[in-house]
This record gives sequence, structure tokens and C-alpha cells, in this order.
Amino acid sequence: MGDLDVVKVVVGPRCDEFFIPRRLLVSCDYFSTRLDFARGKTYQVIRLDGQCPDMFKLFEYWISERKGLNKFVDNADSVQACEDLHWDLVNLQLFAANIGEAALQDVAMDALQDLYLRCNWDIKPELVTYVYTECDPEASYCLRSLRRWIVAMIAWGMGNAEAGGAELETTFGDYPSLREEYNSHLSKVAASKLDVDFKNPQLRLPSNHLKNEERQFGYRQCSFHTHRSTVGQGRCPHALSFSPWVHSPLIDDSDSDRSESRFASRVTSPIELIFAARKATILNFS
Repeated sequence: MGDLDVVKVVVGPRCDEFFIPRRLLVSCDYFSTRLDFARGKTYQVIRLDGQCPDMFKLFEYWISERKGLNKFVDNADSVQACEDLHWDLVNLQLFAANIGEAALQDVAMDALQDLYLRCNWDIKPELVTYVYTECDPEASYCLRSLRRWIVAMIAWGMGNAEAGGAELETTFGDYPSLREEYNSHLSKVAASKLDVDFKNPQLRLPSNHLKNEERQFGYRQCSFHTHRSTVGQGRCPHALSFSPWVHSPLIDDSDSDRSESRFASRVTSPIELIFAARKATILNFS
């Protein structure tokens, strides 16, 4: 590969260098408009001084492999590694939104869900603060899928305002726009005759066409994707499913794609647990 076939991307205040094939970067409109291989130039340099190198490593992997980020979730083997990955994924979503890569934004959202499921985290107050106050309005709007997920996580973790008590009211007081989004979410869930205490936003089922039993416990595959309003109950438009495989006896295996995640094999659907408990009860009384 010659010099003209490689682009040097300089990232962050320490000027970390990434060498990425030009043919990969031109697939992204943001970078293709910044590439100028005029006669006499040996190679092209693009600077991203305000970005985080660790976040950009995730971007480099995605643009090279066009896969989900489940391997990074699997390989985060300490509390600090999980915390670092958490913020890298949040920053990756914002970066993806800013450069117009909706597919990458969705991949980062999937990985964030997987990380919260693996770590069994409640929603982080620092994340709420970052998205609702520290981001400028335009950036926060770009993260509207993440905002929907944050609201769903708060509702799942605290229930309604009465159940959440003073903590929830304090949160609403700090972020006024959050109350409106929260109330809208509760109304939609109630209209669907579902219970926010059971509908876990960490649990992404590998289909958009769910039966009533499944809708009670998790969210359809594209609930927090950028294309959620257009895909409906159809198949996710991404070429591959980046979800951890959550088996449900109510979903036909032929309608879903399995993930490569090691963590996925350890995830058990709440529906499976209920069925297992019922089976055990029947056996005990037989």
C-alpha cells in the first residue's frame, strides 16, 4: 500500500496518530470532503484535536471491520475498564452523530446497552448531567436516541414519581426537559398496557416483531436506533445484528442473527426464567 493510499489522522491533545486506508475513510462523507490528494502530496493528514484517542480506536475498528463493538464490552475486565469504555461509547455516539454516521451511532448505542446489562448498572447521574446540561443544545439533540434510553432507564429503575420519591423530583428539578420526556415515556408505556418496573431498557431482544409476552420485559432491537420511527416491526436495516443473543422461546431463531459476544451466551431472558420456574413447579407437584 503506497503513501497515497493511507491517511494519517492525528487525534487529541497528545497528537496520537492513526493510519487508516484512504478507501475506508472515503466511505464516510465527513472524511471524504476533507481529503485532498493534490499532485505532489505524499500523504494526507487530518487533525481531530478535540477528540479522544480511545474513542477514536473504536471508530477505527468499526470503519475497518464494520462489526459491532461487543468484543470491547467482553474485554473490559475491570471496573475502571468498564467506566472508561462507558464514556468512550458515549463520546463515540456524539462523534458519529456529528459526522453523520447513523449506523455507527446505533452500534455505539447497542454496546452501551450491553455494557449496562453486563455490569448491572443503574443509570449514571454523570451521564444524565452530561447529556442534559453539559452538551450544547445541538449536540444533545443529536443524542436523542441516547436521551430516550436514559429516560427509559430512569423509569425502569425508579418507577413513577411517587415510587421514585425525592430523588426523582430532584433529578427533574435539575433537568427541566427531562420531566417532559419522562412523562411522555410513561404515557406511551401505559398506553401499551406495560409496566415500566419490568420493561428493562438494558435488554434488547433480537427482533423488532415482538409478541405481547416479550414486550413486557425488554425492548425491540431498534427501539433506541436512529431509524426506529421508520423500521417499525421490520428487520433492522443494518447488515448484521450487533445484539448480544438473548434467546426467547417465543422468537423463531430464523428471524434473528447471533452475536459473536462471549457475554451473550451467559444472558438469560426473563421469559426463560419464568418458564423455568413454572416447569419446576409442575415437576414438584407431579
